[in-house]
Amino acid sequence: MKKDRDRHLCPACLESEYETYRHARVHELMELNKHWLEQFKIDYWPRWDYDLDSSTLVFSQNGQRKVIADIEVVGTVHGTSWEWAWGNLNLPEPCRARIGAVREFGEEKQWAKLTTLFLESDDFLGWELTSIAAHILGAKGAYRCPDSERPSDFVYVVAFDTRFVN
Repeated sequence: MKKDRDRHLCPACLESEYETYRHARVHELMELNKHWLEQFKIDYWPRWDYDLDSSTLVFSQNGQRKVIADIEVVGTVHGTSWEWAWGNLNLPEPCRARIGAVREFGEEKQWAKLTTLFLESDDFLGWELTSIAAHILGAKGAYRCPDSERPSDFVYVVAFDTRFVN
């Protein structure tokens, strides 16, 4: 069997293939997130904090940890610019150790959105790319962490092992 990179598809065919794949992954993540948010009451906890060195996202109430999720950073949005975590050397290695698999998948499929470090972003791109990453990496959910100082900046993460803290 030929590798995907030997497919020689025209740009319009590659785009159509990507759009079909992207659409399915977005709906898949919507369903995953619905269950993840409900199971761990993610929207209930008034505070969240991430620790990129330990690759965790912690939800808490009144200074008490309630839920901890192991995470992988997918990418960041600064204003109107998306940056993939696989190329962001400012992020600690532990929080971006697996995300290179998404780039490799993009290279096999010849999908530029998965292989271009910086992309022009809108309100949907971060979720689109996070949906694809969640599928490829086998995540249980995803979260968009806003920057408290710059409301147009976000860190998109996918969550794996998630647990309540007693």
